Amino acid sequence: MTDDAALFDVDSVRRLESASRAVLGEHVLMERAGQAAWRALLAAWPDARRILVGCGPGGNGGDGYVLARHALEAGRDVQVVTLDDREPAHAEARAARRRFLDGGGRATGFDGRLPAADVVVDALLGIGLSGAPSPAASALIASMNTLGAPVLALDVPSGVGERGVEGAVVDATQTIEFLLPKLMLRTGAALDACGRRSLARLDVPGDLVEVLQPAAGAIGADSLPRYLSPRRRDSHKGMHGRVLCVGGDAGSAGAILLTAEAALRTGAGLVRVHTRPEHFAPLLARLPEAMTSPAGIDLAWAEVVAVGPGLGQRDWGRVLFDAALEAGRPLVVDADALNLLAARPRALRGDCALTPHPGEAARLLGRDIGQVQRDRPGALRALVEAQGCVVVLKGAGTLVGAPGRRPVVVDAGGPALATGGTGDVLTGVIAALRAQGLDAFDAACAGALLHALAGDAAALDGARGLRASDLMPHLRRLANP
Repeated sequence: MTDDAALFDVDSVRRLESASRAVLGEHVLMERAGQAAWRALLAAWPDARRILVGCGPGGNGGDGYVLARHALEAGRDVQVVTLDDREPAHAEARAARRRFLDGGGRATGFDGRLPAADVVVDALLGIGLSGAPSPAASALIASMNTLGAPVLALDVPSGVGERGVEGAVVDATQTIEFLLPKLMLRTGAALDACGRRSLARLDVPGDLVEVLQPAAGAIGADSLPRYLSPRRRDSHKGMHGRVLCVGGDAGSAGAILLTAEAALRTGAGLVRVHTRPEHFAPLLARLPEAMTSPAGIDLAWAEVVAVGPGLGQRDWGRVLFDAALEAGRPLVVDADALNLLAARPRALRGDCALTPHPGEAARLLGRDIGQVQRDRPGALRALVEAQGCVVVLKGAGTLVGAPGRRPVVVDAGGPALATGGTGDVLTGVIAALRAQGLDAFDAACAGALLHALAGDAAALDGARGLRASDLMPHLRRLANP
């Protein structure tokens, strides 16, 4: 699949900015950005009279001064607040500031307090941030967040850097991106920071964009039918794959049961569960469609093996994981199997898929969770390189990567999935799609998307209190587009 929406990294944005300035001129580009931002503010808050604009010393601040000038000319009460009383270092931003002041505008340095406003505009830092904001910028960001007014961020919320969020960050109600949609805004903490997103391409020549290579693609609800075609009328169970689910040590039977049920709800033709014998009766009472393996694990039967949910890290789990690795079958590796892999790294087949959450990813990489979350795209690249197979880095803005494939961001899902067992469900979903004929990367992309959309659907009654099993009816519905 290749028709996903293109997302770009900071380097591509900077190259497009440079090329656009050479063709259009710095003044024209800044004027277009400021005008687009002013139009976005009017569309979202048409009755706003008091407008507070936080302007930084760079080009992002210049965009803010252009917006402030348009607001002033429209008869609004406009106040610009800067980090200090000095003029911007950016030449065109200085010119934009002068035009604003010459028109009767006011600009003052931040003194620890902000005036009341109907809308706050964040034009402090832009895409140039590397690391955490300075103490002065952090103090202004904190004041903007606590003022109680909606916030429009220009290009990116201040505090979101090219590697993610590392310190204070503006809590924007809406973000208007300029030129290109940005990967940095679609995963991790930046998702909460940017609020609603819109894009202003600023009418730059299309040939300047065409030469850029996207850093990732994005898939959403409209992407699902690309992966899931209707079934033939003469279908039978043998045509839709055999999934073996391995896990459920003592006390953790529910995890592998969720995996098995998700595989069935996603359309696997046959599902067998290898777990502790004492779990057979409750498993079959809950899920009579699943088979068990009382005679021992039957890896030769399986077309895809889902291993890890509830597996544990004791001898029982280690023996089963080793057997799964040696069987030469496509694997979906999750939960305790990932922890066993981190403790004893082994080479994996390229058609395997790993589904770590940030903690598991940190263990696989020998990092802490903070490092993973501050640079999720970088963590995904490192995992793919280290493991040599498909990796699904779960969390807000789930990322999917594989050797030689452009990474994908799942533009769906939310906090409803932040509960125990939902990862076990995802394992079963991906395994079922793999068994139905999708290659490992497409099965991971489609599975992560289907899982996220099911979570969104289940959360319509509220995210808090959702159980992993609440996803099951939505999986079935969504798997039949």
